[in-house]
Amino acid sequence: MSTIFKIYNLIFYQPISKLLIFFYQNFKDLGLAVIFLTILVRVILFPFHYKSSKEQEKLLKIKKGIEEIEKKFNGERKEKEILELYKKEKINPFFNLLSLFIQLPILIALYQVFLKATIQFNPLFLGIFNLSKPSLILVLIAIFLQILYFKIASPRIEKKKTNFPFSQTSTYLFLLPVTFLILIKLPSAISLYFMTTYLFLIFQKILFHV
Repeated sequence: MSTIFKIYNLIFYQPISKLLIFFYQNFKDLGLAVIFLTILVRVILFPFHYKSSKEQEKLLKIKKGIEEIEKKFNGERKEKEILELYKKEKINPFFNLLSLFIQLPILIALYQVFLKATIQFNPLFLGIFNLSKPSLILVLIAIFLQILYFKIASPRIEKKKTNFPFSQTSTYLFLLPVTFLILIKLPSAISLYFMTTYLFLIFQKILFHV
C-alpha cells in the first residue's frame, strides 16, 4: 500500500500541489489559483473526455443491435455476437472504465490539494469569499451551473413510454440535493472547483459537442 501511495504522491499529488503554488504566487489569490488549476486539469483531461463521449455515442447507436442479439442468443453465443458487433463498429467497451481509472486519482489529488491550500494560504477569494469555510452563494452558483450543464448535455427525451424505472431527470433530481448537502459541508474552495468544472464543461459541450 505504501508503494502505491508513493506512486500516487509522486505522479499526481506533488505536481498538482506545485502547480497550485505556482498559480497562487503569480495571482496572489487562492480563488484565481483554484480556477486556473482546474481549467488546466480539464484541458489535460479533455482527450479522455472526448474519446469517452464518442465511445458512448457509438454504444447508443448499436443499442438496438445489442437488444436484438440478446433476444436471439443466450450464453457464450450472445457474448460472442456482442463482441463481434463491438469489433465491427470499432468500439472499445473498456475505454470508459480505463478513462475513469486515469481521471480518478487526478480528481482525488485536486480535492486534497484544495483542502490543504485553504490552511496554507490566505483563503480569501476576491477579498470577499473565505475559501476555507462553506459559502452558500458559491454552492448555489455551482448547483445552477450543474443544472445548466445537465440541460445542455442531455439529449431531448422523446415523449413516449419507457420500460426504465428511472429517467435522466430522476437521476438529476437525486444528484442535485446530494451535491448541495456535500458542498455545504466543505470549504468553498471545493464549490469554486465545481463551478469552474461545470462552466468549462458547458463551453466544451457548446464548442465541441462532447
